Amino acid sequence: MQGSAISRWLLLGLIALGMVLFLPKLLGKGGDKRQPLAPETLAQAAERAPGEALCRIEGPRFRAFVSTRGASLERFELAEAKYQKGGKPIDLGTTPDAEARQQLRFHLRNEALHPAEWAEWQTRVDLFDWKLVAEDGKRCEYAFEDTQVALRKVIAANERPYELDVTMTVTNRSEVKRTHAATVETTAWRYRHEVEGGMFRVSPFVTSVECVDAAAKTTRRMITDFEPGDFEEFPRSPLHRGDWLEAPGEPRVAAVSNAYFTHALLPVSGPGAPVCQQQIEQWPSATSYGSDPKAGAMYRARLAYPAKELGPGESAEYRLGTYVGPKERAVLGTAAGGQYPLAELIDLGFFSAIAKVLVAFLLHVHGFVPNWGLAIILLTITARVLLFPLALPSIKGMIKMRELKPEMDAIAAKFKDDPQARGLAQLELMQKHDAGPLTTAKGCLPQLASMPVWFALYTTLQTAVELYNIPFLWFPDLSASDPYYVLPFIIGATSFVQQRLIPMTGMDPAQQKMMTYFMPAMFTVFMLFLPAGLGVYMFTNGLLGIAQQQLVERQVRRKTGMRPDGTRLGEIAVRTKSEAPPASSPTGKNKRKADAEADAGSTSESRPLLDKGKA
Repeated sequence: MQGSAISRWLLLGLIALGMVLFLPKLLGKGGDKRQPLAPETLAQAAERAPGEALCRIEGPRFRAFVSTRGASLERFELAEAKYQKGGKPIDLGTTPDAEARQQLRFHLRNEALHPAEWAEWQTRVDLFDWKLVAEDGKRCEYAFEDTQVALRKVIAANERPYELDVTMTVTNRSEVKRTHAATVETTAWRYRHEVEGGMFRVSPFVTSVECVDAAAKTTRRMITDFEPGDFEEFPRSPLHRGDWLEAPGEPRVAAVSNAYFTHALLPVSGPGAPVCQQQIEQWPSATSYGSDPKAGAMYRARLAYPAKELGPGESAEYRLGTYVGPKERAVLGTAAGGQYPLAELIDLGFFSAIAKVLVAFLLHVHGFVPNWGLAIILLTITARVLLFPLALPSIKGMIKMRELKPEMDAIAAKFKDDPQARGLAQLELMQKHDAGPLTTAKGCLPQLASMPVWFALYTTLQTAVELYNIPFLWFPDLSASDPYYVLPFIIGATSFVQQRLIPMTGMDPAQQKMMTYFMPAMFTVFMLFLPAGLGVYMFTNGLLGIAQQQLVERQVRRKTGMRPDGTRLGEIAVRTKSEAPPASSPTGKNKRKADAEADAGSTSESRPLLDKGKA
């Protein structure tokens, strides 16, 4: 099998196999059990306003809308033209109607410490209306007071894109000591059909909950980590009741992310060190998640602070930042002053170390060539050239096998009724010309060593929000599939040409025909639904594979020379047992004499080895 074809088919085969095996897990298995989630007691104020008021914050590249119900984010719109669909900005706020699940909402009673009715809690209610006391387009200030507590919450934009600074102050207004235990969370809602994805492609809305610690170690969990039976294995903690998964280490980031966007919380300061907790809550329940067309999941990540006791008149202040926006690598690197490992929220898969190098190179190339399509082409060319030494033995081996094909066919015809003799003769022929199975395998092994690079490149392009909504050639969006299905058929044609140039040997005509036609057709089907950016890479890679094959073959031809009748002097010929290879290639008259002797045939004393079942 031709070497570059091995890498392509193996890559796509493993991707398809992985999707078949693991995509159902991403969507959840459901089952006949319910998630053992502890009930949450959410006491509501006796009097609530009939409606809500929104405070608008204009920041670099975004618009945020904060509601008086919870003083939390209801909408978060991306203002750049790149992040618009149908002429409307993308809204990353996915829980506008769920007051208790909105982003940046603080909850001051942690029932893992004491029941909700505990008399010494600082607050008696959880759902209440805040009063908007100040706003200026860049900052919203809210307040709430009763006989026990005074709350003040400020949400403000800073000079960096997609960021908000949050300050929450709790003051004890009672005459006795009171306790609170703050949690602040970020949440995203996704319907089941949104994360199912399309044919041969993982949906970009597949969502995970993530915690990143001070050592930049990421704890990433998917919906399959929160099946009913999984909760029994969650480590217990004083700050949850067994229904949250608590990440180890000191948290620097708590986030909910999909392929392109993230909602992240960044702890700055507080009266104690928080922990990062994760939960994915299936709605309406695990029992009907797989069958209800309106089923979905609430993806939750939160910072949970230890209990804090306040004397009369004492206050506690919590400060944190939040990043709500695209996972652009350049922006994440400078977010929050570069002090938080937000870049770790980009999931580059198992070969992340290699993928990070490819990403850095892609961004560097784009700095010189401000076109993402051309940058992908240059990245592919560079990777192909650097990996060419690994592909060279395989290409040479396939060329040698093709040159042996006439002799293999002759042996097959001569011993068509004697499979054992045929196999021995073919094996001896291949071994004689250093083209046996072991040699072919050795040629393929270097190719397999390059597979991690191609996997990493695939993951890099699959998760690159830089390609989101970016047009190139006739593609309106490099992160989406080709709407006209032109590129997949071009890639299939390129694969067909590559198969024809060096066809597969060692198989019967029916098998060879199937590989020549079926594999490119299957390749085309795979590419119909993959992002166009990946298609650009695949097409460029295929063209380079053809070019490398032709280059190697020309070198082989130049080295072996050509016969006067147009056949190659280096073509494999069946020799007699008494023959020995010439010490050097003849030239001039000697060459013509050697050719004449070769054409004269064998003598009776030295019959061809084919007569004995040997080559």
